[in-house]
Amino acid sequence: MIEEKMEIILITYNRSKYLDNTLNQFLNSPFKNCKFTVLDNCSPDNTPEICAKYEKLFPNMHIVRHSTNIGGNANILRAVETSESKYTWILGDDDNYDFSTVDDVIDAVVSDKYDFIYVTSCLLPTNKKNPSDKSLNDILEEENNITSTNKTSSREIHVRELIDIMKGKYFMDMAFISAYIFRTDSYDSNTLIQAYDNVPNFFPQFAFISKSVDENYYVYKSKNDIIIQGDNPDTDSEHTYTFTKFYDGWLNSALMLKDDNIRRICYQNLDNHSLTTNYYIIVVLVAIMVDKATGRPNIKNNVLSLISVLYKLTGWIKGFLISILILLVYVVPSGIYARLYKPVYEKQQEKLGKN
Repeated sequence: MIEEKMEIILITYNRSKYLDNTLNQFLNSPFKNCKFTVLDNCSPDNTPEICAKYEKLFPNMHIVRHSTNIGGNANILRAVETSESKYTWILGDDDNYDFSTVDDVIDAVVSDKYDFIYVTSCLLPTNKKNPSDKSLNDILEEENNITSTNKTSSREIHVRELIDIMKGKYFMDMAFISAYIFRTDSYDSNTLIQAYDNVPNFFPQFAFISKSVDENYYVYKSKNDIIIQGDNPDTDSEHTYTFTKFYDGWLNSALMLKDDNIRRICYQNLDNHSLTTNYYIIVVLVAIMVDKATGRPNIKNNVLSLISVLYKLTGWIKGFLISILILLVYVVPSGIYARLYKPVYEKQQEKLGKN
């Protein structure tokens, strides 16, 4: 029984409308009977009322309301510490779910065979918009050779094999904390300490990601993606922090990776849905331009921090050349970037309106 192996912990702050939708979806899911804990980060809206409503409907729901807002990243780790089950699934509060095909996920958890179960690939989804695009499952079917192995499916794979196939997309996918159900004891004392140390870099879960590489975790990828990642423009991280700071945090997190080649794969491939390239230098430069165009605060400090981490990642010579390029982009007046960015922004808003 899945409820004997796995518990669900949902972290939330000030998103009662989205929380209501999420809990309603799980109320009608095969995971309804799992222990379900909501960690309310001292929300000032009507989140407590939403929680009280569903606490009566779920058979094993627990509500924990923090006395103060400890921050979203710290709440992720509070979720890890809260779990008492073999496997843990940490959820956000604003995603949509497809529970039509989950028997394989339940079987994978119950089998106790995998270090984590990969239930969604945000970058290579099964619910692809363009039929010609390949999902992660399509790619695994083509490239994960299971001949003369103990694997029973192309969707069973070790992490280092997965990185060979996905390259940097593995790391960007794993940044989405809800994308996988993991063995709770993966967060041992050392991993938890590393995770807390990385809270200022926005990605405490990178301690788990790094460990998955070091120990070459064994993974099961679900038949279908369960999660359709939500888009809440009012409170998404890119609206809360500068893009420059976001990538600075990611690049600093990449320093956890011990293998030089794998670290290079991680930091040289940065995802940005607005760009046709994921090459890190271009992505970082565009982030600075957009932050300046939109008048985001603390750009100077973010830029200096970016230069520092790029020196650490690329070495002194390349780091010096990149820093010159970054500074040249930074000194351009914000007004110029604002004029260049305005038509792009308007086009994006028009596209969102159509959706």
